[in-house]
Amino acid sequence: MALEGFDLQAFAQALSVPTQEALEMLPQLQRQPIAWQFAFELLKSANFNCRFFGAHTLQAKIARDWDSLDEERQEALRAELIRVVAEQCDAPLNVLNKANQALATYALRTVPDRWSNFLPSVISEIQQSASDAGKDSWHAGYAIVDFLELFPEELNRTTIGSVKHAKLIEDIKSSLPDVLELLTGIVQGLPGSTATTANVPGFVEQLGRDPVWRTRAWQAILQWLQFGIGSDKLFIPLLDLGLRQLEILAMHQLNGDGVVSDDEITAATASVEDMLSNMNMAAKYAQTIGTRVLDRTSQAWVSGIIKLSIDTCDEQMAMQWGSMLISFGETYTEFLVSRIADAQLSGKIGILMQILLALTRFPGYNGITENVSDQPLNFWYLLQEALVDHECEAGDDPSAAQSAAATKDAIRGVFLEVLRALVSKCAYPSTESWTDADKDERDKFASYRRDVGDALLNTYYVLREEMLGLLVDEVANNIGSFSMGNWQTIESLLFALKSIGEAVPESEAVHLQRLFSAELLSSHFMPVLQTSVDSGGDRGLQWGLTSVKASMLALIGAYGEWWKGHPELLPVVVPCVTSSLNQPALVQTAVAAFRSICESCREQLTEASESMVHLACEVLMAGAAVPAREQQRIFESVAEVVMAQPPDRQAATLAPLLSALASALDRSVQVLESAPRGASLADLEPYLEPLVDMLKLVESLARGLQIADDVEERAQVGDREAAGLLVASAQCYRSSPEMHAFRASLLALFKRIFALAVWSRDPASGLLAMDDTLLECFLGVVNSSTRRGPHALELGFGEVMELIASSWSSAIACPNPAGGTQLGSRWADQCPMFIQSISQLIAVVSTPPSDWQLARPSADESDRMLGATLTRMVDDIYVGIAQEAPDLATAIEQQPVINESLFDMLTRVLQLRPVLFASLEQSAVGHLCKLSVQALSVPNRLALRPTAYFLTALVRVSSSVGGRSDVSDLMSVLWSEFGPLWLRTTLAGIGGAHPRSLLPNLAELLFSMAKHHPVSVRALMAELLALPEFPSPHVSAADKRQFMQQVLATRSFIKAKGIVSEFSVKCRNLQDAGGYIVG
Repeated sequence: MALEGFDLQAFAQALSVPTQEALEMLPQLQRQPIAWQFAFELLKSANFNCRFFGAHTLQAKIARDWDSLDEERQEALRAELIRVVAEQCDAPLNVLNKANQALATYALRTVPDRWSNFLPSVISEIQQSASDAGKDSWHAGYAIVDFLELFPEELNRTTIGSVKHAKLIEDIKSSLPDVLELLTGIVQGLPGSTATTANVPGFVEQLGRDPVWRTRAWQAILQWLQFGIGSDKLFIPLLDLGLRQLEILAMHQLNGDGVVSDDEITAATASVEDMLSNMNMAAKYAQTIGTRVLDRTSQAWVSGIIKLSIDTCDEQMAMQWGSMLISFGETYTEFLVSRIADAQLSGKIGILMQILLALTRFPGYNGITENVSDQPLNFWYLLQEALVDHECEAGDDPSAAQSAAATKDAIRGVFLEVLRALVSKCAYPSTESWTDADKDERDKFASYRRDVGDALLNTYYVLREEMLGLLVDEVANNIGSFSMGNWQTIESLLFALKSIGEAVPESEAVHLQRLFSAELLSSHFMPVLQTSVDSGGDRGLQWGLTSVKASMLALIGAYGEWWKGHPELLPVVVPCVTSSLNQPALVQTAVAAFRSICESCREQLTEASESMVHLACEVLMAGAAVPAREQQRIFESVAEVVMAQPPDRQAATLAPLLSALASALDRSVQVLESAPRGASLADLEPYLEPLVDMLKLVESLARGLQIADDVEERAQVGDREAAGLLVASAQCYRSSPEMHAFRASLLALFKRIFALAVWSRDPASGLLAMDDTLLECFLGVVNSSTRRGPHALELGFGEVMELIASSWSSAIACPNPAGGTQLGSRWADQCPMFIQSISQLIAVVSTPPSDWQLARPSADESDRMLGATLTRMVDDIYVGIAQEAPDLATAIEQQPVINESLFDMLTRVLQLRPVLFASLEQSAVGHLCKLSVQALSVPNRLALRPTAYFLTALVRVSSSVGGRSDVSDLMSVLWSEFGPLWLRTTLAGIGGAHPRSLLPNLAELLFSMAKHHPVSVRALMAELLALPEFPSPHVSAADKRQFMQQVLATRSFIKAKGIVSEFSVKCRNLQDAGGYIVG
C-alpha cells in the first residue's frame, strides 16, 4: 500500500462512520509501520468508532509486527497500553474490551520474562493510571474486571512454547488467590450476602451493587475455572462461596423482588456447574464435595426454585438450575450410588433424585413445546452403569453383597418412578399440537423418543422382570378398551416394550406369554392392524392409527428371537405382519418385522415356505405398491427361509417365484428394447428402471440363497454332515429343471441386455455408454451367486466369463473400427466394479477342488479364461489411464482409485493363484510394469501403497512357487528390464521424494528385492548410490555405503524398516529435529 498522498485524517473520518471502503483498507494500513502512530491518534478521537479501530490496530500490530520494535520501544509500550486502557475505562464496553485485548496480546508477549507478578501489577497499574487520568474508581474497576474476564480466554486459545508457557502459568497461578478474592468480593455485593472487603480495592463494593458487574465477575470466575485454578485450597472454598451465593440468588428469584437478573443467575450457576463437573476434584474429594452439595440441594430453596420453574413452565429457569444439578449427578454418580442407602445421606440423595425426576417429567412435549426433559436422560444411564459397577465390586463378600442389595433396592424405587416418567413423556402429543408443529420440531421429538428408548433400556437393566411385568399389565389393561380417543397411551406402552426387546431374554416365559398370546394377537393386534381409515377422513385419526400400528409391528420385530422358541404362535403373528405390507405408511416397519422373524425363525418357518414364496409372488405382482427396497428385503428373507429346507425341496418350493421372476425380467427387457436408439443415459432412465428393479430382486434372492460360509469351512476340515449338505445341494441345483430353466433365462437375458444397440453411443459424447446402476446390478448378481460353495443361481464359469467380456465391451472398451481402443464415457467409474468382481472370481476358483463344485472348470481351463480376461482388462485400463494426461505419472495421479483397484486385485492374484499371473499375455505384463514404475513415483497413498504391495508380492512369489518355473522365469525377464527402475524409484522415495508416511511400504519393497535378488540389487544399488546427490544431497558417500551394506546384510524386516527410516532422516536433513519436521 503506497502512502504517498494518502490522507490519514480523511481515513480516520471514514472510520468514524465507518464506511465499507475504510473497513476494506484498514487491514492494509495495519501492515504499514505508520500504523503504530496512527493507532494512538485514533485513540485520542472523540469518536468511539475511531477509538475502537485504534485499539484494534494496536492489537494487530502487537500480534503481527512485534519484532519490528526494538527492545526499548517494546518496554515503553507497556505503560502506553495501561494508559490506553485507563483512558477508555468509561468508554463503551466494546472499545474498552478491544483496548484490553491489545493489553492481553502484549502480556502474552512479555509475561513473565519481562513482566513478572503480572496480575497484581496490571490491577494496580490500571488503578493508578485511571486515577492519574481523573477517572472514577468504579470505572477503573470496569476496566479491571473486563481484563480479568478476557485474559484467561485469550490465554486458553493462544499457542505458546512449552517452556515459556510453564513460566507464564506459574506466574499467573501465584496471583490467582488475589484475583479470585477481588472477583468474589464483587459477586458478594448481592443484597443478603456477607462480604469481606478489607483486602480488596474500593471499587469492589461499588461494582458489587450493580447486577451487570456482578454478572461480569461471575463470568470472569468461570473463565478462570476453565483456565484451571490449579489449587485444591482455592477450589473448595470457592465452591462453598458459590453454593452460598446461589441460595441468596434463588431466594431473590423466588421472591420476585427484581434485585437479580437472569443473566446473573445464569453466570453464577454456570460457574458452580463448572466446578461440579470437575472430574479431577470429584476423584479427590467426592465425599467432601458430594456431602456439601447434598446439604445445599436438600434445602427447600432448591426444590422451591425447580417447582416454580415447572409450575410456570419456565424453561430458562429450569435449565439455569437444572443443568447444574444434572452435572453434579453425572459427575458424582458413583458417590451417590455408594451412599444412597446410607442413613445420613439417603434422604438428601432422595431429594436430589426427585428434583431430577421432576425435570424428566417437565410438562410438554420435548422438541415441540419444551426442551428440558431430555437433559437428565444421560444421568439415568450413568446411574444404572454406576449401580452395575457397584454390584461387581461387591464380589463374593457377604457383607458387601448385602450392602449392594440394599443399594439396589433403594435405586429400584427411583427407577420405578423413572419408568413411569419416561413412558408418559414418550407419548405423542395431541393431534392439534402435532399438526401445529413444524418439521424441525417433529424431528426433535422423534430424536427425543429414541433417547427415551435408550433410557428405558437402561431402566430395564435395573428392574428386569418387574418392569416387563408392569408394562405388559398396562398393555393388557388398556388394549381391551383401546379407542382412537386414547391411542397415545397404548402407543407409548408398545414403544416402551419395543425399546427393551434386545435385553429381554429369549427364555422369558411369563410376561411375554401374556403379551403375545394367540388370543391377544388375534383379538386385538390383528383387528387394529387390519383397521383402515378412509383416505379422505380425519388426518389426525389416520396419523394416530398409523402410529399405533407401526409400534405394534416394531414390537413384534423387536422380539424376533423370542418367537423362535414359540413356533406355535408363528401362524398367528406372521399374518399380523404381512397384512400391513399393502399399507404404504407401514410397509417399511412391516418388512423390518418380517425380516426379524425370518432371520430368527427360518427353521421353524420351513413348513410355511410355500406360503412365504406365494407372498413374494404377490409382492412382485404388486409392483410399485411395495417400494423396491422393501421388495428386495422380502425376497432375501423368503429365500433364507427356503434355504432352511432340505436341498431336494428347495427347487420345487422356489419354482413359482422363479417362473414369475423370469417373466417379469423378460417384460422389463422388452421395455428397454423399446427405447429409441441414440437416446442419452438420462433419456433411458424410465426404460431402465423396471429392469434395474427386477435385477435387484434377483440379487436379493441370490443373497438369500447363499449357503452359510461356515458350512463349507466345516466341510473342508472333514465335517461329514456339512460336506453331505453341500454335495446334496450341488446335485439338486444342477439336476433341478426349474433352477436350470431360470439360470438359462438369466443367461439369455444378460446376453440380450449387452447386445442392445442403445449402448453403442452416447449422443452427447459420442462414446460408449452403459448405466452405472444396471452394470452394478449385473455384477451384483454374479458376485452373489458365484460362491466357494454351490449356489442355486450359479451360472457356469465359462458363461460368467463370457458375460463379463460382453459387458466390458458394452461399458468400458471395445475395438475401434479405425484401429485402437474405444473407451466408454463412464469407464473410470465403472472399472473398479469389474475389478472387484474379477477379484472375487479369482478367490472362488482358487479354493481346493471338492465334490460339491460341479460347475467349476479345471485349474488350467480357468487360468486360460481368466488370463484372457485379465489381459484385456489390463491393456484397456492402460490405454484409458494413458489418455488422461500427457505423461503416465500425472495420469495415475488423476486416477488413483483405478490404480489402487487394479494392483490390489493383482496382489490377490499373486497371493492366491500366482500361476495365473504367468498366464497374462506379454502386452498386459509390459503395461503393468510400466504402470508400476510410474505409480511408484507418485507421492500419493492410493497410487504408491497398492503398487508397492504388488511388487513386493511379485518379488516374493517369483522365488517360492515350487514346481512351477513359469512365474520365476517371467520374473527374471521383468527384473532385468524393470528392476533398475523399480529400485531407483524406491531409493528416490526413501531419499525424500515421498512423504515419510509411505516409508514402511518402500522399506518392505526394498527389503524384499534385496532378499530375493541380492546379487543384482547389490550391483544396482552400488551404481545408483554412486550418482552425485542421489538420492539426496544431504548424505555422504560413506552414509550411502553404510546404508547399502546394512540393507543387504539384514534378514529382519523390522531392522530393515529402522535402517530405511534412519537413512531417510539423514536424506531429509532432519537429524536435529529427532526425525520430525518442526517449525
